[in-house]
Amino acid sequence: MRSRPLANLASVALTGLGLLLLLPDCVSACSCAAFGGSPQQRAERMLDKSDAVFAGKVVDLKRGLKDPFGGVVKVSFRVSEVWKGPKKETLELTTQNLGIACGYSFSKGRKYLVDATGKMSVSLCSETKPLSEASELVEALGNGETPGEGGDALTDTSGVVSVRAMVGMVGMAMVASFLVMVRIVRSS
Repeated sequence: MRSRPLANLASVALTGLGLLLLLPDCVSACSCAAFGGSPQQRAERMLDKSDAVFAGKVVDLKRGLKDPFGGVVKVSFRVSEVWKGPKKETLELTTQNLGIACGYSFSKGRKYLVDATGKMSVSLCSETKPLSEASELVEALGNGETPGEGGDALTDTSGVVSVRAMVGMVGMAMVASFLVMVRIVRSS
């Protein structure tokens, strides 16, 4: 029965890899790939890659909401201009509570240019910034639309799955594979 040591080694390797993938990344420092370019190139990239690009004032912050990867902040905006995404007068988005988890720190009452992805979430790695520091980007974006009543739905129904959800699903698939492998080894 030479296959038994090989099966044990494969089981240990899969378990280690599964645990590594399932560990939350909120304990690691945030690092973003620098995407330079002219304001026009950055604006084009925002409109191409983002799910929502808008300007608005923070009217409410709800801290301490929990998710599997740490705390989440729910941020409510009064929207003044929309370049892409829902055309509503108020929008809500989320960001991680901690900067080390790439969360963006918003201040109530301050105006921002927001670059949101996924299910209306923002990170330090986006082009989100206070509106007072975004004049070149706003100029490059051109004229947006003023939000009106009855715009697009706030929830993302596109079926896009977040990276964290995919990592979790891969981890669960690996654990399930490990359990099947153990059962096969025990039955032979």
